[in-house]
Amino acid sequence: MTARTLVRVLASVAASIAVVMAVSSPAAAVSYEKNVGTYTTASPNYGASGHWVQSVNNTSNHLAVFQAEGDRWWILDNVKDGKSVVVVWYNYRNGTLYRTGECKNNHGAPSWAVCNKNYYEDSTIYAKTCLYDSATGKYDPCNVGGFRFRVSDARIV
Repeated sequence: MTARTLVRVLASVAASIAVVMAVSSPAAAVSYEKNVGTYTTASPNYGASGHWVQSVNNTSNHLAVFQAEGDRWWILDNVKDGKSVVVVWYNYRNGTLYRTGECKNNHGAPSWAVCNKNYYEDSTIYAKTCLYDSATGKYDPCNVGGFRFRVSDARIV
């Protein structure tokens, strides 16, 4: 093989790798899913197993509940403060972020809203519950501790 041919082959391989890296980059592949929950008069049985619960400010007034069976987010807004309750979630599979998004209850207080998602059973979710102020476009305050749990049974991991 001549030096010129070797340079062409190496340049072709380098260009192919660059294209694959640009196309398959996890950051480029993950889009943000914005969902407004559907208003409901039902509420989840969040004391039962298979449910993950988090509040914004350690009260039962602003809650996000994940129901493992059916992959549903239930969002409670129980305070008339002009803000919406939202859960911001990050879904990981095999240690890599592959989906992220939010489920928001903007139906006013008092109300429950539900978002029906479909996650892989072997994936994990990191989630934090926040208040959203539409006037400023800010998520504040948030339960910054968040939690990581397995989708299949909503057990903390």
